[in-house]
Amino acid sequence: MQICRAARARADAGYSATELIIVAALILVLLGISTPALHRIYLQHQTDTAAVMVQSMVHRARISALKEKRAYRVVLRDENDSPPNTIELQRDDGGSFVTVSGEVHAVPGSVRILGSLPTDSVDAVTVNSRGHCNSGRVYVTSRGQAHGEVAIARTC
Repeated sequence: MQICRAARARADAGYSATELIIVAALILVLLGISTPALHRIYLQHQTDTAAVMVQSMVHRARISALKEKRAYRVVLRDENDSPPNTIELQRDDGGSFVTVSGEVHAVPGSVRILGSLPTDSVDAVTVNSRGHCNSGRVYVTSRGQAHGEVAIARTC
């Protein structure tokens, strides 16, 4: 009797190697199926983040222009400019624009700003001292898959 109890306790103690291999295989299959979808979600999130960065910078330029009664400009540099794929805030300093200290921001890694590819895209958004700006669109893309678009109206 004692031998049977010991054998039964050992048999109920854990999982067999076959069961563990089956569970690991199922996890690998699920990861393989979900990876492309997760990658697309990640790229779309980075593109959305870049679009929000552009919107925020234009809003900051408008607020600063109204507050200081001077023109501001948001410069959008694509991958062919220097520094590449950055958004820069500049202010009018007596007829020429100078970069505001600490206001050059790189877009997320895999995102590109599309400069002059679409015909209605803008390379810069200038906000005058009354808060009006040039209208146009800013396009961002993430490895050609996820696209983002920021429409800029005259009233920003």
